Amino acid sequence: MTTAHLRIGITALAVAYALAGTTHAAPVPSGPSDDQLKSKALKLNDLTNNDAMQDRLTELLKDNDSAKRMVKLAAGLQRDAEGKDKPFKLNATIVLAKVAHNVKDYDAAELFYDSAAQAATKLQSGSKMLLAYEGLLDLYWDQKKFKSVEDVCQKLMEAKGDELDKAKPFVLEKLVQAKAKQGDTDEALRMAEGLVNLDKGGWYFLQLKGWVQREAGKYDDAIDTYIEVLNRLENADSLKGDLKTRLKRNVNYLLSGLHVENKQIDKAAARLEGLMKDDPENPTYYNDLGFIWADHDQNLAKSEELIRKALKLDSEQRKKLLEEGKISAENAKLENAAYLDSLGWVLYKQKKFAEAVKYLEQAILDKEDGAHIEIWDHLADAYLALGETQKAIDTWQKSLKFDNTTKRDAERRKIVTQKMMKAKAAQQKKN
Repeated sequence: MTTAHLRIGITALAVAYALAGTTHAAPVPSGPSDDQLKSKALKLNDLTNNDAMQDRLTELLKDNDSAKRMVKLAAGLQRDAEGKDKPFKLNATIVLAKVAHNVKDYDAAELFYDSAAQAATKLQSGSKMLLAYEGLLDLYWDQKKFKSVEDVCQKLMEAKGDELDKAKPFVLEKLVQAKAKQGDTDEALRMAEGLVNLDKGGWYFLQLKGWVQREAGKYDDAIDTYIEVLNRLENADSLKGDLKTRLKRNVNYLLSGLHVENKQIDKAAARLEGLMKDDPENPTYYNDLGFIWADHDQNLAKSEELIRKALKLDSEQRKKLLEEGKISAENAKLENAAYLDSLGWVLYKQKKFAEAVKYLEQAILDKEDGAHIEIWDHLADAYLALGETQKAIDTWQKSLKFDNTTKRDAERRKIVTQKMMKAKAAQQKKN
């Protein structure tokens, strides 16, 4: 098993729940005791290979609440050992870092990634250094600390070793993206084109060029670049079967989003319809097409049908994961917040406001994926349509507390503010 297999997505696996308590006493945590969790963390020191690390990571993330408590306690042990021998060995720190990252305890994640990087450097283990630094890159990226991403990339570019040297082109890729995210798209594009020229006829760094063009708002150029990526993938003899298919699907999906940003709704729909035909069990394609049509007041009945199919496929896939022991029963019951938002939005567009509110309120219960300005804006619109102006105003106010994750979010923030002020003015005039 390679070190890359140990990497997992950082999307949270469960919604955190509030512990019950009274005003007279501190809440008593359910589940394992603190001592049991500390012992469980220390047993991670027994892990000797990547397979065992991956298995333990998967197991720990099945219980989100216990995982949160465990990494907090483990971080306390690690900090208390300042100037002494650290309680956690290299493999344990990597697993603890990834658990902390998943449950969004970013301080603990940074502590353990740093510990892992130091230990791996001391042992001159290039593979473990990569795991630690890749984790730090992902951690800083998730927190939008793009200057820190750039700093880690620079550190990796200066590091020596065969495995590190092999990774440097991909470190450069992250460096390019970090520069673009900081607004230096001209330098990022120059660097991306340099990588394309070095990889003559290749497709990998060409897609990086397309990514930078998209980040710079050059949508026509980005579309042309990604279409060329598709052509190069098709002609890449080194790529076989399923891998080539999956890469082409990914590029077509990126193109569908670019077409939407470029106001080419019919082209976006055509890409998604092709993807649905090619991969009919993927709920994302059904949801995206349904939402795009609904958002542009097109094919509303068909949009609702597609979104409901996305929810059904997602539910079936979660049940299968539960049967395979890959997720908890609690996670198996969760419905995708984005799909619920899509359903609520298409119902709103059909003027089924009360039904829309039901699904939109369900979407925002997801404290992770439901914490998004667009979902809350949709809910506020539905409240307003039902004549519940104060609820709409309150919801808009809460939506403005969320961070922007895309340029679309920044634009929506302006629209939300305008709608909220208009609703407040109308309410004052009425009173």
